[in-house]
Amino acid sequence: MTPYTNMAILVVFGDLVEKSSRWAPQLKACQEFAQAANKAGGKVELVSLPDIGMKGNSHMLMMDKNSLQVADWLTSWLKRNIKN
Repeated sequence: MTPYTNMAILVVFGDLVEKSSRWAPQLKACQEFAQAANKAGGKVELVSLPDIGMKGNSHMLMMDKNSLQVADWLTSWLKRNIKN
């Protein structure tokens, strides 16, 4: 986990992930990674877009109808978490 403690990491998921046989295991693996990296001193944030009020997203966030809203949120996350 040491390589992951020197950078901010963001993992983003769209809608209905937990109901997908393809994406549910990925979500679980990412949750486990985030927990382990954070325990080792890292800064990993896993965000489910519906949990923050953005619904209607697939795994292709840049092609969804609310892509500009998602981009604005991502930009603000970067400003809060990435230091020069």
